Amino acid sequence: MTNKIFRIKTEQTHLSLNLASRSELDPELTRSEGRLAISLVNEATKLIEIWRPGLPVEIANNLEVQVGPRLYEETSYNLLLRSTNQRPVELRHRDPIILRGLNAEEDGRILHGTINFHSQIGRSRFSIYVEGKAEYDFEIEVFPSKLDYAADYNILLADLQEILAGLVLEYLRSTFKLGFATDSQNPTKLEWILLLRHVVDDLERGLHYIEQHPHHGLRRERLLTRIEKLRRPDATTSRMAAQGKGHGPKSKTASGLVLHSRLPELRTQITWDTPEHCWLASQLTRIRRTLAEIHSEERKSGAQRNPRGRRILEEITQLETRIAALQRLAPIALAKGSAPAGFSSLTLQAQAGYREASQACLILLQGLRVDGGPVGLSVKDIHRLYEYWCYLTLVHLVARIIGQKIPVRELFSITQNGLRVRLQRGTARTINFSKDDRSLELAYNPKYSGDAFIHAQEPDVVLTLQYSGLSTMRLVFDAKYRIETSPGYVKEFGSPGPPQATIDALHRYRDAILDETGQDGPRSKALKRTVVEGVALFPYVDVEDRFRSSNLWLKLEKVGIGAIPFLPSETRYVEEWLRTVLKREGWETAESTIPYASLEQLRAWQEAEKELVFVGTLRRKAREHLDWIKSRRCYYTPLTPRRPRQFAARWVAIYSPRSIRTPGAVTHWAAVKNFDLKKRHEIDTPWLPRGRPDEPHMVYKLDEVCELERPIENPGRSKLAKCYSTNRWTSRLGIEKASELRELCLETCMEWRLHEQLRAVNVDFTLKPVAVKLQDQNERRGRTWFVRKHLRVRYTGEVGFLIRRTELRDEFRSDLQEVVDRFVSQT
Repeated sequence: MTNKIFRIKTEQTHLSLNLASRSELDPELTRSEGRLAISLVNEATKLIEIWRPGLPVEIANNLEVQVGPRLYEETSYNLLLRSTNQRPVELRHRDPIILRGLNAEEDGRILHGTINFHSQIGRSRFSIYVEGKAEYDFEIEVFPSKLDYAADYNILLADLQEILAGLVLEYLRSTFKLGFATDSQNPTKLEWILLLRHVVDDLERGLHYIEQHPHHGLRRERLLTRIEKLRRPDATTSRMAAQGKGHGPKSKTASGLVLHSRLPELRTQITWDTPEHCWLASQLTRIRRTLAEIHSEERKSGAQRNPRGRRILEEITQLETRIAALQRLAPIALAKGSAPAGFSSLTLQAQAGYREASQACLILLQGLRVDGGPVGLSVKDIHRLYEYWCYLTLVHLVARIIGQKIPVRELFSITQNGLRVRLQRGTARTINFSKDDRSLELAYNPKYSGDAFIHAQEPDVVLTLQYSGLSTMRLVFDAKYRIETSPGYVKEFGSPGPPQATIDALHRYRDAILDETGQDGPRSKALKRTVVEGVALFPYVDVEDRFRSSNLWLKLEKVGIGAIPFLPSETRYVEEWLRTVLKREGWETAESTIPYASLEQLRAWQEAEKELVFVGTLRRKAREHLDWIKSRRCYYTPLTPRRPRQFAARWVAIYSPRSIRTPGAVTHWAAVKNFDLKKRHEIDTPWLPRGRPDEPHMVYKLDEVCELERPIENPGRSKLAKCYSTNRWTSRLGIEKASELRELCLETCMEWRLHEQLRAVNVDFTLKPVAVKLQDQNERRGRTWFVRKHLRVRYTGEVGFLIRRTELRDEFRSDLQEVVDRFVSQT
């Protein structure tokens, strides 16, 4: 099998195009169902040979034949262009990127290299030049690289046209307040014709009013005037008279001057050839031409074969006839010129008749064509076409699910040629919806950049959910017109799907798209992740209904990242998923976010610092007392009214002295179920009270008493145990993090952060707790001084750390690193 694509020889040049790699060969590539159209630019050019695969020589050499091999996207081709007469040659194309792989040699007499159309689909024209003069042009057609996709391009175009038709129809109705009802959800060409027929009535009324009340202009031109009627001869008239020029018989004046009977004089004339009439005339010409094109297209598509098609053709013919009649009205027919470029007129905007006629012209031009005409989209690249289709279809689905109309004015802009869709790669476009206590934004090609980003992030489509009282949450869509169908891929994921890199990109978006809160402090406060879920959209139709069992679908529910097939004939999965997402309440959506384990730990520590722990001691017969506490699930201690913390204790921890273990340590703890106030003699114990029998006691009813996984030992200073004979207080955070007894006085997260950082830089310090107090749960303050030489530091809540130094004024610092630096500077 050969890798030749085609070859063109002339007297001056030799051009050949071949596949770059035999591995890319496919039996379908030999099919002559593509395009190779050659047109001579230089009349002196003589074609010697054209070779096209599968065609006889006499047919291949015929310039009338435009059949050629198919060329494909994302395929590399080797091109060779050389001169046969030692003159420099050149290959030109409107897209320089296509030609960037070519190199010139031998002073431009040879051009060779690789061309790749990447994802561009459609016709592509090249021009051959010899010594700077055009020789000939040739045009080829680029097809989708997978033959399974061949039908998708036309289907996507047709579906996109239908979507745009409904949107434009709704736009015209909402913008121009047309009193005409149509079903914009499922527009047809007949509905378009009915709309245009309604608008033509307004156009006819406006132009007939103009015919009766025309706005005229003034034009100065030279007219032959009898010399006795000359009013204000100018320099030109006087010069012609002096030179004996003019028209008609000559006569001699009383002064002896011989003059023609008629001389040209500059006079002001009333005219209807005004810019306004020229503009209206040009619009009518364009409207009639567009109607003729639509009529021709409909006939080619076989519309006349069915009653509905014949009705459409009849309506188009009637509209064309009515427009032709309007072109013959006096002010319009007499306008021979053309309106200036960028023309604008207050007459067209405000004067009766002109206002109605100009508005009707705009509506007609905006409504006649929605594909390649006034509503334009760059759809040469099939992957870009797929992005456009995905976005507009998602707009439709979201609007339908939440039961709201599409804000069509946000999608279109009016240009001189009509309507243009505001979709362009590189430019963000956002459609806004609101529903109950939330707002929704569906953005195409948004760009996230700023100080929080190393590189800007640009996903294809983002749905932003803003719930009342909750932070922003986003769903990312990545529309990729690529599909993996290899056996290994299908075995791993359970279905064809997008490339692995697309799934990886969704994970990147979830990690990289951040919101800046504007708060100072650590990253956890200054930056917030907002992407909850990510979906890759890919072109596939689940004919056998097996996609639900694939990992691409199941993982979307489990981890929030997955892929869904999406084509005009396969929208059910996306719609089902969207309905599920949009029916969630704010709390449910927030709960679907996967948190970081470290963040969960941080939140757990923050909650732990709010739970007070009473650290109780045991009586002299410690083992007996501990067994009683375990069996009765109860602990009592004398009531101290000046310590309101006794009423707020959530946990009770037990210190086991050296009589039980060495060294002594906090070994057990239990949650407080409730508490009671009793006199000592009312508490049933195997031992007698040591104090007054009527002394009030706080009795804690406990849950199961458990041993700590890591006892908090009491090594004392220099590893010698220190006597522990009085009850103490800490927080659950202190119990969970302390490794030795003296660290129990560190109750808050900020105290523990300072403690760990000072340890990390090997700073020696001591801890000195102050008297315990009941604190506000919303603002936790430390009760321990960090002491070193002439420096004392204590955490005081929102204002930060209090720094107290000998013979210096107190100061407050909220930056933890500044506090650590103060300690280091004391070394």
